[in-house]
Parts: sequence; C-alpha cells; structure tokens
Amino acid sequence: MLGTRVLTALVGIPLFLLAIWAPGGWLFGLVLSLLTGVGLLEFTRAYNRAGEPPRMSPNAALLAWGTLLPLLTWWELRSMEASAVGLERSLLIALGVGLLWELGRAWHRPTQRTAYSLGLGLFAALYVGWLMAFGVRLRMDPAPVNMGGWTVERGALVLLWLMAMLWVGDSMAYFVGRAIGHHRLAPAISPSKSWEGAIANFTCCLLVGLTGAGWLQLPLWKAGLIGAGVGVLGQLGDLFESSLKRAIGIKDFGGVLPGHGGVLDRFDSFLFSAPWVWWWLER
Repeated sequence: MLGTRVLTALVGIPLFLLAIWAPGGWLFGLVLSLLTGVGLLEFTRAYNRAGEPPRMSPNAALLAWGTLLPLLTWWELRSMEASAVGLERSLLIALGVGLLWELGRAWHRPTQRTAYSLGLGLFAALYVGWLMAFGVRLRMDPAPVNMGGWTVERGALVLLWLMAMLWVGDSMAYFVGRAIGHHRLAPAISPSKSWEGAIANFTCCLLVGLTGAGWLQLPLWKAGLIGAGVGVLGQLGDLFESSLKRAIGIKDFGGVLPGHGGVLDRFDSFLFSAPWVWWWLER
C-alpha cells in the first residue's frame, strides 16, 4: 500500500508542479478543471450507487458549471476586459438550464426528484468546483519574485507553499499516527485518525507556513497564522469528506490515483485550505 502511494506521488507530483509552474496560469486552470470534472464524476457515481433516494443523481447542468469553474475563474482574472463574464452570470445560466433540464425530465413523468437533483448538484458544484477554483485565484498573482537571480511568478510560489504544507503535514500525520497514534480523533467518522497524527500535521503546517515569511516576504505573524489555519482546515476538509463517505457507505470516492483513492480523496484538504490562504493574502 505504501509503495503504491509513493509510486503514484512520484508520477503525479512532478506533473502537478509542471502545471503550477507554466506561465500565465492557463495550464493550471485547465488541470484543475479536469480534476474537478473527475471529482464530480466520482461524486455522482457514489450517490448513484448509494445515495438516498436511490439513483437520484446531481443535476447535469450544475455539474458542468462546477467543472468549468476553475477555467471560468482563470478567464475572469486574466484581464480586466474579461471580468464582464462574471461567475454570477454563469451560475444564473447554469441554474436556468438546470431547471429546464429537470422540467423536461418531469414533463411526462412528474417525480419528487427535482429539488433533490438541483440541491445535490449545486452542493457538488460549489464544494468541488468553487472551492477548487480558489487554487486558480492563488495562481493568478503575477507579481515577480526574485529567487537567487531567477524571477518567478508569486502565484506559483504561493501554490507550492500551500502544497508543501499539505503534503508534509499529511505525510507526518500518517507516519506519526501509525507509530504512536493511540488516541482516536473522530472514531465515528474516521477511526484510523489519531490526535497524535493531527498534532503532528498541525505542527508541520505551522513550521512550513512560517517559511513564507522569508521567500514570500510576509509578516511573520501572517505566515504563522496562515500555516496554523491550513493545519486545522486541511484536517477538517479530510474529516468532512470522510463524513460524506461514511453517510453513503463507501471507503473511497474513486480509484484514479492508486494508493490515494480518487481526486476527492486526495484534494479534500486543498478544498478547505485554499480559500483560507487566498483570504489572508488578499488582506
């Protein structure tokens, strides 16, 4: 199991870093939209198999909107001229199409599924697509940062900083939890997680977060606050997704990333952490 996790990481991490590093943020926006689409497909399949009421899937129009949200965010932020597109307008269009879609399905066979399908679709689109799009917001900071004579975009460094906090924290939680984890953190939601692992995760996120005071030129208090927040919110994101899986009786949302589960299983911490980092960097 550990070998599979490591092999997947050795292949996936360089590709993800390449998308982050590509100039202009367009490749990262595209990759996040693809990952969002896979994540929403995992979500839909899980609720089709085990959801209540049976075989009631999220609204397709809202899922399509959620899939495109990272790219729409990139388009909106890339230039002042493009800002007129407006994510709010795109949501109104998606809701309108979604309502027509549900009306068409119920025209000849009225059911009670319309509200359920729209509600589940909107939740999935916001949970996966909207939160994932904060990664694009972080990436679209074009301010130049000098790294030993090498100039890079600040947005790329911010994302590398965030991913380092999440990866180091998650890895240390795994190893510390296996070695000395005896006190269950949330046995009703995720029996394998321990307080010892959670403390290790938080501590590592805080320490890695403090490095942002140097290479991102942040006040020490702000870098520490961001790191501490990632240490808490990343784990809350993990627990929140575990509660969703527990509610519908599945272990993983998917298997596209061997050893790690699906996209939702791997990016659960990122979804809760990226908005926190963006909020404080904008302050």
